Amino acid sequence: MTDKRSINRRRVLQTVGVGGAISLAGCTWPPRRRCDLSVTKEHVGDSVSYGTATEFEITVCNDGDGSCEDTVTVTDDLPNGVTYAADTGTDWTCTESGGVVTCEHPNASGLNPGDCLPTLTLAVDVGSPDEVGDAVRNCVTVEQGDPDLSYKTDCVTVPVTGTGECDLSISKEHRGDLAVPGSATEFAITVCNEGDGLCRGPVPVGDTLPGGVTFLSGSGGGWSISESGGVVSAEHQNSGGLAPGDCLPTLVLEVEIGSIDETGDAIRNCASIKSDDADSTNNRDCISVPVDTDTVGGACDLSIRKEHDGEAVAPGGTTEFEITVCNVGGERCRSPVPVVDSLPGGVTFLGGSGSGWSVSETGGVVDAEHPNSSGLAPGDCLPTLTLEVEVGSIDEVGDAVRNCASLKYDDANSDNNRSCVSVPIDTTGTGGDCDLAIEKIHEADSVAPGDTTEFQITVCNEGDGRCRGPVPVVDALPSGVTFLDADGSGWSISESGGVVTAEHQNSGGLAPGDCLPTLVLEVEIGSIDETGDAIRNCASIESDDANARNNRSCVSVAVQPPQSSCDGLNIEKTTGGQFQYGQQSTYEIDVCMLQEQTCDGQLTVTDTLPNGITFVSASGSGWSASASGGTVTATHQNGSGLSAGQCLPTLVLTVEVVPVDQFPGGSDGVQNCARLSADGTLVDEDCVAHVITN
Repeated sequence: MTDKRSINRRRVLQTVGVGGAISLAGCTWPPRRRCDLSVTKEHVGDSVSYGTATEFEITVCNDGDGSCEDTVTVTDDLPNGVTYAADTGTDWTCTESGGVVTCEHPNASGLNPGDCLPTLTLAVDVGSPDEVGDAVRNCVTVEQGDPDLSYKTDCVTVPVTGTGECDLSISKEHRGDLAVPGSATEFAITVCNEGDGLCRGPVPVGDTLPGGVTFLSGSGGGWSISESGGVVSAEHQNSGGLAPGDCLPTLVLEVEIGSIDETGDAIRNCASIKSDDADSTNNRDCISVPVDTDTVGGACDLSIRKEHDGEAVAPGGTTEFEITVCNVGGERCRSPVPVVDSLPGGVTFLGGSGSGWSVSETGGVVDAEHPNSSGLAPGDCLPTLTLEVEVGSIDEVGDAVRNCASLKYDDANSDNNRSCVSVPIDTTGTGGDCDLAIEKIHEADSVAPGDTTEFQITVCNEGDGRCRGPVPVVDALPSGVTFLDADGSGWSISESGGVVTAEHQNSGGLAPGDCLPTLVLEVEIGSIDETGDAIRNCASIESDDANARNNRSCVSVAVQPPQSSCDGLNIEKTTGGQFQYGQQSTYEIDVCMLQEQTCDGQLTVTDTLPNGITFVSASGSGWSASASGGTVTATHQNGSGLSAGQCLPTLVLTVEVVPVDQFPGGSDGVQNCARLSADGTLVDEDCVAHVITN
């Protein structure tokens, strides 16, 4: 007789949740179907050449009549002279060690009968004739996943032709027709493989700049570049090798052209590859670039311009100044660029911004600096520097604000190193008042005991003047509500005795119409006895502002009592191991709540044991059990109640089977049932059928 066991509901519940377990109720399981993985390996192309790269494509399919689950692993033991280079394939991950490539696919969704995984492509390098011979034979193996099934293997043989040699060539070009004294220009260097074999290993390039040419920077995908004493050294790792006909990413060198006295009427510049390849005649390339003799150079001349939008500013309001620094000279300006702005009386610095600018303020003096690390070419400007300020009262500023910014830079012309602007003041303005308002909201209409939920607190400035200084918020949680956590950018939060205290530094001040980042409080809802049928919660701002009436906000949330019922309880009975004549074994009983309800009160399990099986003992936290006349009765007080997704501790019944010559009925098969009752009412029962062996 076949050993038949019911599906363990506890495991279903843990895996698919309450809703999924309910939907599985009453299902029957189909007979087992087999996963049968197959593997196919193909070569891309008819043949390969010595010293070149090539690719193999590997396809894994399910030829069985059942789904293939879990991770799929393929192994490829590369032959002598063949070196792993790279791999591609959606969701495939590969590693290589000692010439053995191991690849895995998570197969997260399972592989249905007739379906195939995405193709896996392995790129390899083919070595010399001495290493590989006249053909490459390569095999791949897929693991079935089932230890009872043998692995599947597929092989491919590819003929090898040609000798194949690496031949690197270099070419250098100038971007533009002329080189202009005092200006920057670029050279582009390209390295290609003109041979018929793969070029391996790093590729070094050297470029000795001629007199009057200064290195500024270098760029190019994968290139590492340095310069010392006018000699530029660059290297590309070329980690995957360079195939015949392919080129490395272009290497771009930016240089500055000096005066005509330094360069003469032309610049001759050469770049070389340091490589031992098949042909050294194309390992060096030179270029001659004429110099624009009509341009005699020039000098660095920085100018500064300070601007305002021109609109009148009301006392107590904020405004912005924009500062722009440009090179109006004929030569690149080097070294950092410092700017100083001494704010007039009644004007307060709020903040400064601008790409690359560092800004600080002390005693009304704003200091800003840009590193200008690449130098500022003629006609170019640094990113705009923006200063945000607040304007004080009429008594402090009068009817206009005059403000100047200066460059602290030694250049060719100091006359354009200072710029001033005058901003009119709206003398009809009152200056405005700060008016902080608080709002507390709860998104859901109701909560239930045991829930965790969130309250959102927002503080805004509804006045017409800026609000300064820290903003403190206090929230005294009502009875039955427990603080768990809080979050909000810039907020510092603490809790003591149910009172939540939060503070935002508000360091930049809160402008009219603006709000602080939302403060979120996470709390837990207690029992209905603690909360009643509703929670009323208030949050307050402790602030001396223009209007105290909007400094407190309250919200009321209904508390829904939990649905009390035991209809959703399920009982699950399984065997704890193989039953043998004359030996002890166990039954395991699980009681779980599979519906969205709560069951309170004592639960009772009764189990009438089959003839020939006697009760020995029971175990399980909270369970008490007794036996009478072959019927075991076990009770659990269930003091905390069972809610959706919860289970009681497993009840384990230890029983003893009589010797085979005493077993009644003459059959090795038995069935045993357990019944679950709540408040005297049968809720559910489950049976297990099993065999007894010698």
